[in-house]
Amino acid sequence: MTLIKRSQTDNAKALIQAIETLTPLLRAQKEEDAANDLDNAAKTLVDAAPASSQLKETIALIIDAFEGDHELMPYTFQREGAKGEWTEAEELSEASNRVLALARRMQ
Repeated sequence: MTLIKRSQTDNAKALIQAIETLTPLLRAQKEEDAANDLDNAAKTLVDAAPASSQLKETIALIIDAFEGDHELMPYTFQREGAKGEWTEAEELSEASNRVLALARRMQ
C-alpha cells in the first residue's frame, strides 16, 4: 500500500472546503452559533501560516466545536436511511466526519 502524505497547506485547503460543505447543513439544523464559529475558523485558516500558533489554536477550536461547547459529535454518527436514498442526516454525518478527521489530522 502506498501512503500519500499531504502538506499542511493541502490539509488546510481541504479543511476549509469541508467546513464550507458542513456549515449550511448545520444551519439547516438550527446550529447557527456552531456554523458561525466554523465559518470564522475557515476564514482564519486561509491566512494562517503552516505550524503557526494561530493555526494550532484554530484547529483546537474546530475540534472543541465537536467535543465541547457546541456538542456537534452526535452529527458524526452514521444513520441508516432508506435504500438508494441519500438523506440529509447521512450527508451531515459525512460532512461532519470529514471536518473532524481533517482537523484531527492537522492537530
